[in-house]
Amino acid sequence: MKIKVILFVLLSILLTGIQLYSCTIFYVVKDNKILAGNNEDWEDPYSKMWFYPSEDNKHGWIKFGWGSGFPQGGMNDQGLFWDATAGPYLAMSFSEAHKEKYPGPLMQKVIEECANIEEALEVFAEYYCEDQYKAQYIVGDSAGNSIIVEGDSIIPIQGNYQVLTNFYHSHPDLGGYPCCRYETATEMLSGNYDLTTYFIGSILDATHQEGKYPTQYSNIYDLKNCFIYLFYYHNYEEFIIIDLTEELKNGYRSFDIPGLFSKVKLLSPINGNEVDSTSVTFIWKGIPGNSYEVIYSTDPDFSKYNSTCLTNKPLNTINHSSLIYFLPGLFLLMFPWIKRKKIVFSSMIILSVALFSYQCKKEETPSPEEQVVEFTEKINGFLPDTTYYWKVKAHPVIQNYFYSETLTQYFKTGKSAK
Repeated sequence: MKIKVILFVLLSILLTGIQLYSCTIFYVVKDNKILAGNNEDWEDPYSKMWFYPSEDNKHGWIKFGWGSGFPQGGMNDQGLFWDATAGPYLAMSFSEAHKEKYPGPLMQKVIEECANIEEALEVFAEYYCEDQYKAQYIVGDSAGNSIIVEGDSIIPIQGNYQVLTNFYHSHPDLGGYPCCRYETATEMLSGNYDLTTYFIGSILDATHQEGKYPTQYSNIYDLKNCFIYLFYYHNYEEFIIIDLTEELKNGYRSFDIPGLFSKVKLLSPINGNEVDSTSVTFIWKGIPGNSYEVIYSTDPDFSKYNSTCLTNKPLNTINHSSLIYFLPGLFLLMFPWIKRKKIVFSSMIILSVALFSYQCKKEETPSPEEQVVEFTEKINGFLPDTTYYWKVKAHPVIQNYFYSETLTQYFKTGKSAK
């Protein structure tokens, strides 16, 4: 009986561990384009990104990850991209016997020193690292080559795409297979489609995770142009475009990813609908206090457009943390009176505990869904019987470097509009 219980607990831990690291990564080559995408799923909401300019004969690169600084994924200025997923323990007897164990993150060495898959293979032929016992990499370059590195095995791309989730292709028996996210991504990539960032975003959306271990951030990499489209908290309607070549010119920098976004959701006009009037009320959700710009045009590429800006002041709130500093002063002022009123003193202690407990509760970080409010902007002068395209640009007040924008939607004004 005890053995059965132990086996059940170990199985539960294994299954839970697989669930914790439920990331999805893929690389695809088509129509003279090379794009990659990844969903980073984890419980920690405090994701980060770092820019490392080229120095000491090392390539410049961008890194994504968490507060620890360990590289989870990224791309260098040569268009070499990688990301990783976790899995069950995988023995590496060949690597242990024939390679040197690298003391740090091996992928950092690869991304700093290699420009393509050929050069990356030379590094993997010489080194392995501790991380590889429970993790695997997908690495792709700007020439159309990619590999999956899992323990002693290196799997080259077959066809025009590769997909990586949380099972080992060479050892699916170790766990994580079958995988619905892998099947979904593979099915979409094997169909008929135009390879665009919109299509890559649709795969990320179809494979994202929610619940206790949600998709915290997502990336679309344009490897030929060294562009990155960054999404936050599985909201694929709002994104930031990162021109890696230009950003690396600004030197070393790091950013908290959540603070770059405004959690924008477009509500009205509903995409594809017809409106009756040449006066249109635009409605969207976003973080209060941030600045927003409604952009609209008859041109889907916005070569010519109109816009209106809406700058919001932060909501008036009570800083409950000031109570922590106010209460000691209050006690000093009231101490002579409190000594005569022992009952009141007890009451003050209870009140202090209550206020402190309330403060702790109020300072809990709300989820992204709880941080948004609704905005409206009415604009006049639209032409009748005309198709318009619109989007919203947003700029958080807490940073001055990046603005986000939404996917483009469209609506049509009626023929009888007055």
